[in-house]
Amino acid sequence: MSAYTIGIVGTGPDPDRSDHGGYSMGYRHAEAYEAVEGCRLVACADVVADHARDFGEAFGLDEGVFTDVGEMLATAEPDVVSVCTPPATHADLVAQCAGHDAVRAVHCEKPMAPTYGESHRMVEVCDREGVQFTVNLQNRCAGATREIKERVAEGAIGNLRRIELARRDLLQTGIHHVDVANCVAGDPGVEWIMGQIDYPEEHVWYTDMHTEAQALGMWRYESGGHALCSTGGGAEAVGNRTNRFLGTDGEIEFRLGEEYRIRTDGAWETVAVDARPAQEATMAAVVAGLDGEEPPIAGERGLAATEIVFGIWESARRRGRVEPPLEIEDNPLEAMVDAGDLPP
Repeated sequence: MSAYTIGIVGTGPDPDRSDHGGYSMGYRHAEAYEAVEGCRLVACADVVADHARDFGEAFGLDEGVFTDVGEMLATAEPDVVSVCTPPATHADLVAQCAGHDAVRAVHCEKPMAPTYGESHRMVEVCDREGVQFTVNLQNRCAGATREIKERVAEGAIGNLRRIELARRDLLQTGIHHVDVANCVAGDPGVEWIMGQIDYPEEHVWYTDMHTEAQALGMWRYESGGHALCSTGGGAEAVGNRTNRFLGTDGEIEFRLGEEYRIRTDGAWETVAVDARPAQEATMAAVVAGLDGEEPPIAGERGLAATEIVFGIWESARRRGRVEPPLEIEDNPLEAMVDAGDLPP
């Protein structure tokens, strides 16, 4: 394995010193890179100087602490950059990093971007620049996900007919489950998407992204199976944090972790999987991609999961079924809120 230098953009506050751990994904990325052979963390950048300084102290970066991304790229010249800032900044930062001569790979936190157009352009710009682009949908790299995919492919539950999934919302948390569904199904194309949403009061993440209170979505894969997604107030209809795979001869249930349940003869069996942590496995996949292995979390796969989420919102806006590829640039949920088509 080759040796690669790593830069982190968007450290967030130290999760050990604040209650904002969800905004400190830079720390999780850095810890995972440090656990991967051949990776060396060399720089970080955050617009909040105190956050950058604390991160630098935590990881011993000395001179590699910046408040300006351009300066970080020019001075440290990292091979790999992880973008861990709020989603509204992703598209511009990914383009800036991909355009630097030294950068060979950009790894971006999810959600990809607040709009479908920006999400699509992130993949396009990295492809144009010849830079590897990956999205941090780390549950695809979990050992349990990989094993479930293999067992389904081998016919352990017969022919896969339906996938059920549920989480608090679609884009911030549910995107993981949509991506796991795509992965286990073998990443087939999607024929159509249909959905409905409820938004009774304002609910905003990351200061600027609306998220539904409840959604019900369905889509059909080109391989023939269907998926059913329920979020928010309806998550318990499936089981919150659950992916369920139903086949002609059994079913598998997975709740994001290192174990799953399988039923093939009327009795459930719990299977524990001994594997490296999902985030570490994800960073290993990022660097392995630079050594010639196709990353399972490639940008196109992140975009495919994102398209399903935006497709559910677009179906609600059109009040009808939609067929990919989506030809929209905006965020349908945000557009409906701004137009007064949804309360508040």
